[in-house]
This record gives sequence, C-alpha cells and structure tokens, in this order.
Amino acid sequence: MLNREIYQLDPQQNRLANNGVAEVKDDQSSQALKTLRYELQTFVCDGEYEKGLEKILSTYLRNLNDDHEQPGVWISGFFGSGKSHLAKMLRALWVNQAFEDHATARDIADLPDDVQAQLIELSNQAKRFGGLHAASGTLGAGADNNVRLALLNIVFKSAGLPEQYHQARFVMWLKKSGLLAQVKSAVEEDGDKWLEELDDLYMSRSIAAALLAADPTLADDIKQVRQLLKEQYPHVSDVTNTQMVTAISEALSVNDKFPLTLIVLDEVQQYVGNDAEKSHMVQEVVETCCKHPAFSNKLLFVGTGQNALSGMPNLQRLMGRFQIPIQLSDTDVESVIRKVILQKKESAKPEIDQILKSQLGEISRQLRGTRIEFHRDDEKVMVADYPLLPVRRRFWEKVLRIVDTTGTVSQLRNQLKVIHEAAQATADKPLGHVVPADFIYEQISVNLIQTGVISKEMGEIIGRLATGDEDSQLKSRILSLVLLIGKLPTEPAADCGVRATAEMLSDLLIDDLANGKDYIRTAVPKQLKALVEDGHIMSMQTASGTEYRVQTQESAQWHDTFRQEEADLRGNMQRVENLRMDMLHKKIRNDLGQIRLTQGKTNEVRQLIPCFDSELPRDANKKIYVWIQDGWSIDEKSFLTEARRMAPEQPTIFLFIPARNRSELTSAIIAAHAADATLQKRGVPGTEAGKDARSAMETRKRDALRNVETLLKEVFEGVMVLQAGGNEVDGNTINERVEKAAKASVIRLYRDFDSADHPGWPKVYERARKEGGQNALEAIDHKDDPEKHAVCAKIKSFIGVSKQGKEIRDEFQGPPYGWSQDAVEGALYAMLASGILIAEQGIKASDLERKQLPHTTFRPEKLTIRTVDLIKIRGVINAAGIKCESGEEKAKAVLLAEKGRELAEKASGLAPFPVKPDTAVFDEIARQSGNGQLQAILDNQDAIKNALTDWQATAEKIAKRRSDWLQLNDLLDLSKDLAFYVPANELKDAIIKNRSLLDEPNPVSSITKDLVTKLREALRHRIDAYQTEYQRCLGALQADTHWQQLSTEQQQAILDKRSLHEMSAPELSTTDQLIDALNAFDLGQWSDRKDSLSSKFENARQEAVALLLPKVQRYSTPKITVNSEAELDTWLAQVKQDVLAKLNDGPVTF
Repeated sequence: MLNREIYQLDPQQNRLANNGVAEVKDDQSSQALKTLRYELQTFVCDGEYEKGLEKILSTYLRNLNDDHEQPGVWISGFFGSGKSHLAKMLRALWVNQAFEDHATARDIADLPDDVQAQLIELSNQAKRFGGLHAASGTLGAGADNNVRLALLNIVFKSAGLPEQYHQARFVMWLKKSGLLAQVKSAVEEDGDKWLEELDDLYMSRSIAAALLAADPTLADDIKQVRQLLKEQYPHVSDVTNTQMVTAISEALSVNDKFPLTLIVLDEVQQYVGNDAEKSHMVQEVVETCCKHPAFSNKLLFVGTGQNALSGMPNLQRLMGRFQIPIQLSDTDVESVIRKVILQKKESAKPEIDQILKSQLGEISRQLRGTRIEFHRDDEKVMVADYPLLPVRRRFWEKVLRIVDTTGTVSQLRNQLKVIHEAAQATADKPLGHVVPADFIYEQISVNLIQTGVISKEMGEIIGRLATGDEDSQLKSRILSLVLLIGKLPTEPAADCGVRATAEMLSDLLIDDLANGKDYIRTAVPKQLKALVEDGHIMSMQTASGTEYRVQTQESAQWHDTFRQEEADLRGNMQRVENLRMDMLHKKIRNDLGQIRLTQGKTNEVRQLIPCFDSELPRDANKKIYVWIQDGWSIDEKSFLTEARRMAPEQPTIFLFIPARNRSELTSAIIAAHAADATLQKRGVPGTEAGKDARSAMETRKRDALRNVETLLKEVFEGVMVLQAGGNEVDGNTINERVEKAAKASVIRLYRDFDSADHPGWPKVYERARKEGGQNALEAIDHKDDPEKHAVCAKIKSFIGVSKQGKEIRDEFQGPPYGWSQDAVEGALYAMLASGILIAEQGIKASDLERKQLPHTTFRPEKLTIRTVDLIKIRGVINAAGIKCESGEEKAKAVLLAEKGRELAEKASGLAPFPVKPDTAVFDEIARQSGNGQLQAILDNQDAIKNALTDWQATAEKIAKRRSDWLQLNDLLDLSKDLAFYVPANELKDAIIKNRSLLDEPNPVSSITKDLVTKLREALRHRIDAYQTEYQRCLGALQADTHWQQLSTEQQQAILDKRSLHEMSAPELSTTDQLIDALNAFDLGQWSDRKDSLSSKFENARQEAVALLLPKVQRYSTPKITVNSEAELDTWLAQVKQDVLAKLNDGPVTF
C-alpha cells in the first residue's frame, strides 16, 4: 500500500485553495470569495478557536448592552498557529458573508451552538443600529507608514470607496450631494474607467466635465473645476485625529447610524516591529476611535501578532488598548492539520496502526532524553499524525518558532502548507515511509537566507551538496539539520534538549522505519566526520556527548591556526619523536606502577624498577630492573641477543616495544599536539562563536588523543617480555607478563628468604618487648631455644663479637636474604629478652625503642644462674600454681609476674572493694630479662609466696560479696520515690565510703532484708487494690442489660480485645522473685492499671450497645426504561414491595 492510498483526500489531488496562508483583506473578487468559502468549509472551530470566538462575541455583546467602551482583542500565537485564519473567519462570520449561490458564511462553517447563538444575537442587535460592517487589512499596505491614513485606507476599501483619502472624500461628497451616479455615468459614457479617472482626479477632463454638467454653478469652465478639486480635496501626507474620526463616520454610517463595526488589523506586530513611534501611533489611533462618541461602543478592533503583548517591550504599550488576549496553541494547529490534510480512511487505520506499533521501539528511542521525546500519549495520535511522527512534529514547532522570534518577518509559510507538502512528498512511497525532519529546511530555507538567519554561503553549500551523489545528498541533509538545531534556544527555560549529535541526527533523518534505519545510523557518523574534515562543521564535546555545530567565520580562523601548527610540527620531526617517546614511557610506567610485587606468605614488598637507558645499571645484580627498549631505537634482533647474553640466575627483566603504526601514530600525535597548541595560542575567546570554536578544538584534541591511544594499544599488543637468559614470558597483558617474570626474578634475587618467611614476626617483637623473651618465638611456632632458630643463628653468627643494629639490618634485608624488618628486629629483640644478646649500656628489650635499634650495639650474653638457685626458683613458681619443669624457668618467670599482677587486680576494685595492693615485686620481675629476671625471683621468694596467698583469699571473698552488693543496688533502684529509700541509700553510701564490703558480719545483709520486707508489703497492697477494683467493674458490666444480650463468645471477644482478664498475684517468696515482679510491673504501673479499669470496662459496655444496633441495608433500584405511566406504576410497586420485605431486617438506604 502506498501512503497516498490511506488519505480521505489524496494529497496529490487535494489542493489548498489559499495555499496554506490566510490573507486578511477586503477582497470581494470571485477568486477571493472562492478561497474564503474553502476556508469556511475547512474551519475547525474547537479548542482555542472556539474559546476565542466565544470570548470575543460575548464580551462585545455584554459591553454593547451595558454601554461600556469596547476593549481591543489581541490574537497571538507562534508562526503558523492560525492567527490570521481566526481573524479572517471572525470577519466573515461577523457580517455573515454571502456568496453567489445565496449561501452565507454562518451556513457553511461548522460552528458550535454557543458561537451560532452569539452571532444571531449580534445580528439582532445590529437591527437597532446601522447594521453590521467589517473592515480588514494590514497597516503596512501603503499610506507611507502613516497609521491614521493606513487605517482610513482599510475602512474606505471596506465601504467600497477609493482607498486614497482625498479621493474618498470626493466620492463621499458626491454621494452626499446626490451627484455620484450622474457623474460616474457621464465619465463612463465618455469611454473612461471611473477608478482610473479618480486616480488622476486633478487632471481628469471627463470628471471635471461631468461635474460641471451636473452643477454649472461650481465653475465657469473645466479648468476652474480642476482647480477647485485640487483646492477642496488636496493630496495629504497625514490627517488629524478629528479628520480621521469624521472620515470613518461618514464612510460607514447608514442613515446617520453607525453600524456594529469590526476592524481587523492583521500583522500588527510585524508592522510595529521595534519602532517605538509606530507602536505609539497604533495605540493613539485605536484609543481615539474607541473613546470617540461618534462610534459610542459599537467599534471593535482586533489585532494579531506572534507574541503576547507582554512578550516584547515594544508591544507592552498596546496592552491598555488590546485588553482581551486570545492565545493560540500548538494543539489548535494540530487539530486543523489532522482534519484538513492528514485525515485517514477508516479502512486504512488498522494497517497504519500495525506498522507503527511494529516499529514502536525505533520510534520511541528517537530524541530520548529531550523535552520533546516520545511519550505514551503519542501512541493515541500516531495514526492521525502519520506520516509525520509526533516527535518530529514537535521538533518542527520548535524550529518554526525560532525562524521568526520577533514576529516581524513576513511571507513565511505556515504549518498547514508545510504539512501539506510533506504529505505530497511521501505520497508515492510505501506505507512505513515517514517524513524526515530535514524536510522543513527546504520549506523555509529561502526565508532563512532572506532574513539573515543563515548565510547565503551556507545555503549555497547545502544546495550544492544536495545535487551530488548519495553521500553528498546525505551530507546536505545532515548539514541542514545541524544548522537548524544550532538555532534552537539553549536557555534553561526554553531548551528542548535537542542537540546535533550523531544519535539525534540519525533519529531525525530516518524516513524508512522498516528498512532504512540501519543504513542511516551507520552512514551519519561517517558523513559527520567528512563534514568536519571539509571544514563545514565542527565537533565539540558537551554534556550530551560529541555535538556538531556549523563552522563560523571565527571557527574557520581556529581551523587555519590548527593547520599551521600541523605544518610546523611536520617540519620538526625530532620534537614529534620526543613526544612519541614520552607517550611510550608514560604508558609503560603506568602499567608497571599497577604491579604490586610481593614475596612469600608475609607478602614482603619488592621493588620493580623501570629502566629506559641504553645500558643496564651496574647494580643490576642487586635489584629487579625492567630494561625497556623500543623498535625506534634498537632492532628486535639486537635486543634478543642482549637478553640471551645475560646469565639465567640474574633478576633483570627485558621488555621490547615494536615500532608498529609508525606513520599513523606520527600523524595522530601531530594532530593532538597541533590542537593543543591552537588552544594555547587562541586563548579563551569572549564571543559565543569563539567559545564554540574553542569547544570544537577541544573535541578535536580529545579525538586525536583517543586515536593515539588506539594506535598505542596496537603497538603494545606486540610487546615482548623476556627473563634474563632469553626465555620469553607468556600472558594476556603486559602487566600479567611482567608480573610473572618479576615473581621469578624475586626468587632468583632473594634465594635465602624462606627461612624468615612467617607472618608471626611482628608478634615476636611485641612479645619479646612486653612479656619477656623466653616464649616470644612461639609466635612463629618455634618452642626450642632461640639460638636454635635459623634466623637467630644466622644473626648471632654475623654479630660475632659485636655489631650495630643498622649493619645487621642492612645485611639481612638485602640479597640473598631479603628478610623483613620485622623478622630481623624480632629475632634481635627475642634474643635480647631471653638473655642471649646484651645491648650496649645494659638496655633491656622492653626499654629499647625501635627507632634506637640502628644505632645500638649488640653482643652475646655472659651472666649465669646456679643449679641450686634454679631449684628454688622453680619452687616459687610451682607454689604460685604454675607448673614449671627444669629448663622452663625463664619462660615461666613471665607467667609468675602476670599471675601476681592478675591476683592484685582481683583482690581490689572500685569502692566499696579494697584498694589495689602493691605489686612492686612482680613489676620488677617483668622489667628484668634473661638471667636478671630469674635473679629477681630468687631475691624475693618469701614476699612473692605471702602476697599470692593473701591476695587469693581476698579475691575469693570479693567474688562472694559482689552478688550481694548488686542485689542491694537493684532493690534500691526499685525503692526510689518511696519513704524508706533515703535511709537505706545512706547506709549503702557509708559502705562505699569506708570500703567495708568485706567486713564481718556482712554489712549488706540487714539492709537487703529490710528493703525486701517493705517492698513486698507495698506491692501486695497495690495488687489487692487492683483485684478489688477489677471484681467491682466486672460485676457492674455483667449486670448491664445490653451486656447480658450478647453471647458468651461476643462477651469474651470484647474482653480479650481490651485484655480485661483477672490477674493472679505474682510469686513473691524470694528476693529474686520480688525483683522480677517489680521489673515486670513497678508499683506505679500497678496503680495506673487499677485506675484504667473503669474506662476499659465502660468501653466494653459501649461496644456491646453498638453491636446490638440494627445494621443499615443498601438497596439498588432495578434499572428500567419507562414508556408509559402504567409501566412507571408497576415499577414503583415492585420497588415498594422489595423495600418492605427488607425493613423486617433493619433500616434500608438507597
């Protein structure tokens, strides 16, 4: 099916009689009347058109009856919205324009009843006056831009008079004198044409002769008549307001009665423009006429313009005269277009709907994210709008608005004409072909050039491309859309969000929904790139992505600078080579910087050092270097030879970058840096065009850098990574291969690392420094003597007679060990704490700060303890409850110090518990290390035994009395606000003050006993009061007559709902039971519960009353169509019977 077959009227045959443009002028020619009849037949009087007519007529009639001055009407709306059309229809309907077949405007137009009624009322009112009259035209037509004369021209023409003021006055005098018919006949009998002779009034012999013949008293001869005419009716360049009013009154009055007159002034905004003087003159003329008593309240002025009067400063002065605004909207135009042009055959609608729904995914994605994007309501009008998609229709509306933002440009095609030609353009295409958005450009391009919206040169470029091959034609279409989109407003309030991106341009260009979208979406980015290279457009990065703008004069200058910078760089290739080298090195550094190289279970960090020098550093055997060379400076064969020459046990890694994409990479680098240099040279411009040019250059720079990145990616895909000895390392990425090689190099460099590879070394340091060194190495699972561990043995062997900490650390952190600082220092501290090593000046492990270690000298320990003394030491440790075997003395000495300190804590506490005892003996043991620690135990063995015995007894007593103390505090908390609380709390405070909790007898017992007795009595009293009140309220409820009418289940449900159950007294035998009961419900809560019983039982009673009330029944009357009184009586009887039957069960509602 072709598109043309879906319309009720074939667009190829359906012609717009008015060519889509309503001309508001008093033309009574046969062609003009034929056009007017067509416009009346197609007049869609709904929406704002209907509201506008109703408002104009009702206001006029109301003011006419109330004898009020008639305010002017201002019809506004954007270009093509039908302002002139509405004004023209109002004029024809006002006078009920008659046609040759005696049909009238009001008969032809399809009008709403309210508007018809008001027009009839208008005609009835006209009978009281001088009938109905209408005049219409534009102020800009003739009269040398004089508003008064321009208005008179319009009025004279509507009255059948000559438009020129002096000619009209002459004709009106002839009428008044009764000479018009005689003089006109005489002129025409002489073979002259009356109107032509009027144009030559002062020189016309036939008029002078006819006038002299009609009234010989006027002059002696023809010459004198001519002179008389020239004197009496001179040609004028202006008239006074009084002359204007008099002329209008004389021209339109019938039998001295002024008719109900409508004067339509079309395109007032275009006439006024930005000329303040014209605006003032229009205001003055309209005000003079409306206020003059000669016209009373019978004269109505209607003006039209694109903007509301408040929209432009120069129009605001007219607001006082044109007080009735009629604002036309997009919707009004759409309704007319759908009825006049796009109306579809009913039989075709299902097939249109089917193909649109099948392509709904494509349609709905177009211009997504903008303010004019597809929305669900569009589905309701898609068939009506086809072949124009709703999104594109809204895009056209935005474009047409910006074509003439001032409303002062004439000869612009309106929407009706544009849509009509769009329908014609797609008529012979298969169903599914829609109107592309760029179609609008061809319709308005001439006016765009004439009004300076686009340059003539740009118009020629678009036109030239349109005559080329398929690619050139697409370029032309793209360029026209880029141009139009660039003219759309971007202020937040007016921004519709459409941008000239590849995505949105493709959205707007697709014309074949089924088969053409893929081609367009693929071809548009390609042609955009070509247009950029041709210098016709520029690309820039914005929040919407890559956006395109038409090249301006200023942006062309930026383009020239860019080309010059490119040429300069090509003349200095050494600089380009340096730039390329910097990029390669930066990429490799970034890649290697992401590698975190560690060794062993401890994840010891190893350094990976990139080296770009032409030769390896001298310390390559002590560090892990990545030696990086590229194909621009060394050939691949020489590089491989160098790698194979090095011994396999060496840690060096070899990386080679091949010289791929030489010329392409050079060009991309030049483009990126030429763009950057252009940005630096041109600076930050102040004009909008300059800002766009800078943004476009920034985008060019980003695109070039992106190209460089792509080419470098291909270069790095060929990178080779080798181990010393020449073995190539495989992997998916450079990082992966270098990391794999580096892990092997780590093992090569630090081959003795494993003996110190344990995560527990930090804990060794902590234990050795804080607890003593006997068991510090247990943190790394070593329970034998410290010097038997491999790390300690190596370090002790290296120390010899003595060594400084820095020497020790440097030796074992470097190759071939690579031990962690924690391992080296942990081993030193463990041996120092266990007495194997001694630090200079006798510094103990616990006192040696880590930062002091590099400058501290270490040597082997020489102090010894006798065997008999070791036996005594073991006896003290065992007496403390710590099992100690021979050889465990040093390890268990630490536990002894810990136990002493622990018992001291348990034998003391905050008041009322005792103060902490003196632990100086145990602190001394903890401070010592090695043999010194054992000596401290030996010297204080009796004091240690006595202290441990006493403190143990005290700790046990504290444990027993603690629960009594806590119970007392609980009871006091529950006694607050009671009379016996204060004296009891004072006794508690005394115990705290004296720390006497451990005294005998137990000072807490008597206080607790007294509190329990008094609290139990208080609680029982409140429980008894609650139960008594409960029984009283329950009895009253059960005695209630309403309650008695309920079933047992209903009663129980009501009581359950309010938790009205008899509560049994809690068990209060023990102190814990008493505390639990008071924690569940304290004394105050028992009182509150008792006090609430009365209201709860009353609520229960009221619910019982409510349950007994009858339920209202709803009755729906049966539906029926009544044809007779008998049927009505039968229906009423049935309703009565139904209602009476339901009344037995309770009230009935309808």
